[in-house]
Amino acid sequence: MRELHPDTATRAVDTEQIAAVSRAWSVLSDPKKRSAYDADHDVPEPVVRPTPPPRFDVAPARFPWRFVLTLIGIGSAAILLVAAFTKPSEPGGPDNLLQSGSCVAIAPAGTVSEVRCDGPHDAVVRSLIAFDAACPSDTEPFLDRQGMGRACVVRSVSSPVVTQG
Repeated sequence: MRELHPDTATRAVDTEQIAAVSRAWSVLSDPKKRSAYDADHDVPEPVVRPTPPPRFDVAPARFPWRFVLTLIGIGSAAILLVAAFTKPSEPGGPDNLLQSGSCVAIAPAGTVSEVRCDGPHDAVVRSLIAFDAACPSDTEPFLDRQGMGRACVVRSVSSPVVTQG
């Protein structure tokens, strides 16, 4: 239209050409007129093809099973190796809290205190009971030095008899 406009054209202007361009513009700018024009002139509609998804040449990530199993094997071997060359720790000393199986020394006042079982001891605690309960007939009652109740003890074979006083 700029080339054909009388104010800008350098050559002679044909009014029929301007009218044709104006009609073409009115058809192209209106969707209804354009579809009617396309239907009358058998213009095929453009084929819209879906774009394919992007193609990746990289395989999806896989879980590193071989690496994990190798780490488990190395860790297991290290644990077994450390266990084979270390010595078990010495048992701790008495903690003065009586429990079943504790070795005790009997004091002349009728109380018992915990001692190491690998050293000299007078008896072994079978059970702990409350102050008002009775010990089984095959055990002797002694007061816990901590004041927690009575300890029912079984005397060792080599321990002397101490009477409660």
